[in-house]
Amino acid sequence: MGFEGKVAVITGAGQGLGAGFAKDLAGRGAKVILLGRTAAKVEKVAAEIQTAGGWALAMGCDVGDREQVKTCFDRIQAEVGGVDILINNAAYHRSLSVLDTSMEEWDKHIDSNLNGTFYCIKAVLPGMIERRYGKILNMSSSGAKLFFPGFGAYAASKGGIVSLTQILSEEVKDYGINVNAIYLGMTNTEHTRERIDSDPAVTIKLDEMLQVDEVAKVVSFLVSDEASPIMGAAIDVFGKKA
Repeated sequence: MGFEGKVAVITGAGQGLGAGFAKDLAGRGAKVILLGRTAAKVEKVAAEIQTAGGWALAMGCDVGDREQVKTCFDRIQAEVGGVDILINNAAYHRSLSVLDTSMEEWDKHIDSNLNGTFYCIKAVLPGMIERRYGKILNMSSSGAKLFFPGFGAYAASKGGIVSLTQILSEEVKDYGINVNAIYLGMTNTEHTRERIDSDPAVTIKLDEMLQVDEVAKVVSFLVSDEASPIMGAAIDVFGKKA
């Protein structure tokens, strides 16, 4: 799969999955733009891509803030032009029962996960429709369909992403735009390792989880032209365990 000439935006790209997606796409020839809350983190990943011979641009951006999203995508349009690929990967997660979830925690989940996905889609969609080409991939979670206790706010935000994905796909499929989602299982990332260290109830071993490079290969396929017949899908990528 080659991505020469394609511009890809990846959110939540300062570490873990987002960084892995950016590196994989850059290695396949894409120009990658990395968005993340912490500018220093996305700048570090972008520098690693550049050192390896790829093209990368880093921008600090909290996708849950619509004004920051607008500012970033205005800059992208000015410096690079249209976006061909959008991977909505940024996420916030904290495990709390519904009873213990404050309104502030609820808002954090909805803003970072669901609203952030919506804001970024709104930013790229007019250009994709005009060019009659685009790939949008939204990262949901196995937690949105397997009903883990403590995942109320997170699952609600990630389930909303799937519904948004499937309806948007119907709305834009005649414009050459593919919109899909992944129900992602537990993956060996920095965030997951921190959860394991802080929660003795999590007993899954690191080698039983999905690995970042495994997920990156699936993601690159789903945003490639080879996957053009796949529209409005929400695909289980669970690995050995969810």
